[in-house]
Amino acid sequence: MRSQIAAFDEARSSLHRLGLPANLPKLHAAGVGISRSVLGGSHSVAIYPPLYSLLKVSPNEVIDSVTFAREVSLYIHIAYCETRCTFCHYVVNHYAGKGKGSKTRDAEVEDYLRALHQELQFWGAKLAQSTTSVSSIYIGGGTPLLLDQDALRNLLSTIQSAFTVLPGAEVCIEGSPLTITSPGGEGKLRFLREEGVTRLSFGVQSFDDTVLKYAGRGYKRDVPIQASLVVNRVFENWNLDLIQGLYKGSPLEVWRNLEAISEIRPPHLTWYHGRFADRPQGSWYNSASKRSSFEDETATLLGRLLIWQEMAALGYRQSDGNRFVRNQQYVDPFKKIRTSASSDLLGLGVASYSHSGTRVSTANSRGYMFRNVPTIRSYVDTVLAGDAPIATGRVIDEEELLAASYATGLRNGRIEDEDLRSIRGKRYELSTHYQNLETSLRDLGILESYMDDNGRSGTRISELGKLFEDEVLALFFSPAVKKAVAGQVAT
Repeated sequence: MRSQIAAFDEARSSLHRLGLPANLPKLHAAGVGISRSVLGGSHSVAIYPPLYSLLKVSPNEVIDSVTFAREVSLYIHIAYCETRCTFCHYVVNHYAGKGKGSKTRDAEVEDYLRALHQELQFWGAKLAQSTTSVSSIYIGGGTPLLLDQDALRNLLSTIQSAFTVLPGAEVCIEGSPLTITSPGGEGKLRFLREEGVTRLSFGVQSFDDTVLKYAGRGYKRDVPIQASLVVNRVFENWNLDLIQGLYKGSPLEVWRNLEAISEIRPPHLTWYHGRFADRPQGSWYNSASKRSSFEDETATLLGRLLIWQEMAALGYRQSDGNRFVRNQQYVDPFKKIRTSASSDLLGLGVASYSHSGTRVSTANSRGYMFRNVPTIRSYVDTVLAGDAPIATGRVIDEEELLAASYATGLRNGRIEDEDLRSIRGKRYELSTHYQNLETSLRDLGILESYMDDNGRSGTRISELGKLFEDEVLALFFSPAVKKAVAGQVAT
């Protein structure tokens, strides 16, 4: 790596070239600025409609109405972690591992896995009726690697027996630096690879000891460095997560993380913004006494440019605002599906979400976004009682298809096809709203025109806009969704 002084000077020069921080007041007036709160219920605009916009639904109505395409991706949630991080808003309970804590928690985990197996079998039978195959599998959480080998084997076996999994489907599982470096950790990884797991993902969040301490991660920087060496011996394709802007984070901390990455060189890296809901860091950020220990907006923007330029210098390609790959072969297919309204996703486990029938090419059909109950006990009791755990959802009608074409489509470039033009013709008032918003953001340099490989013209987020990528996408939530999100936040 080059010198720290040279890298920071270039990042500051790039900020000025993009008109920052001088033009921040104009951007703020248009609703564009770094957010520290979750965007509709998630740390990024990963899905549309967002979780906070979902309404109470009848589980049977969803099951009777929902249809899946010929291929679907599975997300399976293991709701347990060895530590409770101070920033994470996912539904998890603390669990040290089988036999390492209370018998009560062991029994809770066994009940959860029993319910999960039952839900897997239910949906497997449902998808068999429509001859739907599984194209990719992501087992996340939580920390699935906490489970013992028998539990992991049973889970993978149930997936294979319940669903038609396509040959070559990617199977990714999440671990953590502590589970990877624990006694027997490498052996468990080799076992998983033999069982058909093709990819591992784990969160480090930072290589700074102070940031790790306040994040509640339970380790210092030497542990994730060792974990990376272990994973690299077992898996060719693996992902490492970092989070910019945690408590005590700074552009200097970003630089130290880049130094670690230059040595580790993971095949795939996801580098999120720090956004908080109801976990401690959200309260700290809103506290007058602790706010100053979070980086401000200008520092965040400087850090983002530092990340972009140094990851490029290390030979990484930026696949979107948060993700970087060493080679094309390491692009994560599940993340592309999760952030697309044009592909079907089935989520299983507590608080997991699904979207189906939301393809723009089926604009006349009834699509759904739906989510399971958000508490572990309710999920287990509901499933073991023989009922579907679906709690909330939203129909994907034409209004939401149009919104989704912006809210997820602008990330990699939005092309307006015949279906979208048809929707525009029928929904003039909404179309005018989006046209005016698009025009104002173009005038600010947030959006730009481009031509795709087939010669079609479209709109995408500009270099300036990518600094605020998720915040820009959230501007395109439909009026109905914005109202529902505001109601959730207010309560």
